[in-house]
Order: sequence, then C-alpha cells, then structure tokens
Amino acid sequence: MTGAPKARNAGTPSSHGHGTAESRRARRPRHPGAALSDAVTLAAALIIVTVGIWWRHGGWSALTSGSWVQAWESAGALTGLLATSVALVGIAFAARTHRFERAIGLDRALLWHRWMGETAALLLVAHIVATLISYSSRESLTAAIIELTGAEQYMAMATVGALGMLVITFLSLGFMRRRLAYETWYFIHLLIYASLVLAFAHEIFLGSDFAFDPLARAFWIAVSALVLLLVIASRWGKALWSITHPLTVLSVTPLNDVAAAIELGGRNVAHLRAAAGQFALLRPLTPQLVWQPHPYSISAAPRVDRIRFTIKALGGASDLMTRLTVGTKVAVEGPYGTKIYEALRGDKLLLIAGGVGIGPVRSLMEDFEPDAEPVVIYRARRPEEIVHYDELVDLARTRNGRIIPVVGRTSDLADGNPFDPAVMRAMVPDVADRVAVVCGSQPMIHAAFQCLRACGVDAEDIHFERIWW
Repeated sequence: MTGAPKARNAGTPSSHGHGTAESRRARRPRHPGAALSDAVTLAAALIIVTVGIWWRHGGWSALTSGSWVQAWESAGALTGLLATSVALVGIAFAARTHRFERAIGLDRALLWHRWMGETAALLLVAHIVATLISYSSRESLTAAIIELTGAEQYMAMATVGALGMLVITFLSLGFMRRRLAYETWYFIHLLIYASLVLAFAHEIFLGSDFAFDPLARAFWIAVSALVLLLVIASRWGKALWSITHPLTVLSVTPLNDVAAAIELGGRNVAHLRAAAGQFALLRPLTPQLVWQPHPYSISAAPRVDRIRFTIKALGGASDLMTRLTVGTKVAVEGPYGTKIYEALRGDKLLLIAGGVGIGPVRSLMEDFEPDAEPVVIYRARRPEEIVHYDELVDLARTRNGRIIPVVGRTSDLADGNPFDPAVMRAMVPDVADRVAVVCGSQPMIHAAFQCLRACGVDAEDIHFERIWW
C-alpha cells in the first residue's frame, strides 16, 4: 500500500533542543580543501620512491639479466617492497584524518583502504611465490620452506605476519565479511597492525634494499613511523578523546518495536562540529559495550548542547543500545560523512530513505530552504517501521515539500515497484530536474540509483554512502 501511516513517535522538530533553532545550531565542519589531491599525490610518491629504491639497487638489471634465478630474486624483492608500501597507503587511508575523510567520505576512504589491502595481499602472495622459487633453485623446495619460515633470523615473525595479513584479507572479502558480526570483523581487523609489525624486522635486516643502504633504511623506517603516528594521532587519538570526553544519555524514546531515538547531551557536543546527514561511532561506557564502537546516523540537526541518533535493534550491540538508561556515558567518535548539504544548496531535492535510513534524511531536512521543495520517498515494509513521520510532515510543510510513504512488500504495492522508472516519474514528475539523496540498505541504494539514472538524473547528482564494513 502507499499512503500516510499513523504517527509512531512523539515530538516535532521544534521539540529537539531549546531556544531559537538557528542560534542553538552546532557549528558545521570546516571545508576539506585540497586534502584529497594531497593524499593521492603522497601515496603515488611513496610507491614511485619504493620502485626507485629497487631500481637503484640493481633490481631492473637483475630482472632482465637473463638469469632466471636473479630474475625471481628481483621480482621477490620488488613485490615485497610494493606489498608493504601499498599496505601502508591503505592504513593511511583508514586513519580517518579529519580533512581527508571530509573530502571524500568515510565510505570511500575505507573502500580505497579495502582495495589497497586486497592489492597488498596479492603482492604478498607474489612475493612469497617468487622468493620460494629463487630459494629452491639453490636447494630443495622443502629446505627452502624451512629456511624461509623460521630457520633464518626474523623469518618466523615474518611468516606469522604474512599469514595474519592473508587471513585478515580473506575474512574482509565481501562474501566472508557478510557472514561475520560487526564486532567479530572489527577485532579481527585490528590484528593487521600486529601482522605488519611482525614483518617489519625481516625487511630492515634481511632485505638487500635496506640492510646495506643506510639512507633507504632510514627512509623506510621514517615512512612506517609516520603512518603509525598518523594512526595513533588521528584514529586512536580520536577514540581516546571521545572516551575521556563522553556525552550523557538525556533520553531514550522508543519509536516502534525495534527502533529508538537516543538523545545525547553535554558541553562536548559543540566540539564534535557535527552536521546534518552525518553519522558517528557510538561507544557506551558500559562493561558490555565499551570495547566496540558502532556507526549510527544523526537524526536531527545537531545543537550546541545535544545531538540525536536513531537506532534500530538488529541484534547484539544495537539491542543493548536501544535499552540504554538516562545518565549513561557514551563516547562519540566522529562525526563522519561528507558534507552533503553543501552540494544540495540551491537545488530541488529528492530524498529516498528505507527504514531507519530516514535518520540522516530527517536531519538534512532542517537545513533546507523553502526553494528546495523536498520530496521524500519513505520506503518501509510495514507501517510500524515508519518513524519520525510527524516531524517529517512538519518539516516538509515549511519547506514547500511533501512526504510520499511507500509501505508494503514490493509485490503487494498497488502502484507497483517504486524503483521502476515509470512509477518514479508518476510519483515525482520532475525527477530528472532534481538532486537525489539515498539512505538505506545496499540493495535499496542500488535499485534507487539504477532507477534514477533511467529517469535521467545525472550520476553526480545522486548522493549516497556505501556500506563500509
């Protein structure tokens, strides 16, 4: 069915916060500047210098010498160097530095991180194979395996590190990652740092590129240290700051049988510099949840003293999150997400949300001017899954917009699949002239994207964030 559902939650936009909305609105993030181009340039420079070190030490000459033994040794050295440099670039992408993350979004940063990790794993496999072939040319394959997995100094640690990196990469592949709980994936993923540390010594002391070249060795140590410091200062520094400067649960409002709106407050809200449409990692400081941060979307424009998140209980940590008590301390890391509102100003808008994905859409609505004329398509399987409906209606009314609830299974909808181009044009006749924001599950994002493209919306005018874990 398609129609207006019964209101499922109390409160309107004016009930969020105190005082005049604009005067109490939190400050927005700063512009990211040239962070993206700078990061890509530095990453490319590291890889070029890495190849240059190999070249300077006779790597190309050995590779083309005509001796297959020397060729395999050279290939092993190059793939080993590239595996580490690509892994370092991937870790830097995932460090969540403020300017870089704001420039491209955490989803894209972690997607690049995943690509770098998978590329590093392939290079690592090539390094292992090439090194085994070159060693076995002087002795048997069994003897080469024994020597390269422990008989030679530092190689036992390198073997453990290599196996760790390969296992972590395998478990991070899409078909495996979907089988793991977020908590399991998160803790396994942290082991990548230990794996790289274990492999570091054999590069410095055994590799011909560093063992006999003090300048190259100093460069490699410096780059590794800089990446480590970047992670400590940006990622772990943010986590530590959030834990030592927590917010407090002000209210927990059940919205239906599986979702709740959680409002956090405190003087540290203003330091977050959060914006509508973003999300943050929440870590309740309770014995059960303190070890694991989870991502949740901001569902009302942040104020200087309070911020709201809408959470759906999907099992595990999210069930516990919807049952937090008033007064509980919560560490808030972030916020994350590109500043979507900047790209939307001055345009007529179409916002498509599925289920609890209405949270970022609801918060963005507060930033829109009347000329935005927002149309919100709210997709849900059951009327009970609709949340913040009264707030959305009030916001749409004051911004010359409208809300289109589409409720029910696709096969049961009287008007047909909302992501069929013909149905979409019937609901939103001027869809091709609008800029779209899509929030929801990955299948829904994909279906909406394909539909909007078929309706004539330019790909650059369709904004969404990918699932990043």
